[in-house]
Amino acid sequence: MTIRSIPRYPPSIELRLESSLLGALKLMLEKHINHLPLCDENGRFIGIVSTQSILSELIPVSARMEHGLSDLKFAGDATPLLCSHLHGLEHRSVGELAEKNMPVLDEDCPLLEAALLLSQNTSPLPVIGKDGRLRGMLSRHTLLAYIVQQAGV
Repeated sequence: MTIRSIPRYPPSIELRLESSLLGALKLMLEKHINHLPLCDENGRFIGIVSTQSILSELIPVSARMEHGLSDLKFAGDATPLLCSHLHGLEHRSVGELAEKNMPVLDEDCPLLEAALLLSQNTSPLPVIGKDGRLRGMLSRHTLLAYIVQQAGV
């Protein structure tokens, strides 16, 4: 059986690489989602932007860099700093933070292969048609719900 038999929600939202990071974050918060697919003008999948990658950008570089600060308790209430960094996202694009090197699933991917790839990734995976266009996103939640339904439990 392939993932083609799993009902998945087609992406009603997809962004272009030049879309604003702050706009993407507001959209994710409004829709209660953590990942947004990025597509080119022809609907071909390019990558994903996530709340994780955006949150990381709000943290000072000194804590993000290799061998950087591992504890920021000394900073106290850093709300003004975080807000300042958030405002800095207004003029940055999602393309700057896009995760582009991730596995993709073709529509005829076997169920077990999809389960393996989803178990190894933290984000939903794009489902791509033979024409290279994004057909939808498959999440661990959707796959597990389908398996539970098939198992009758």
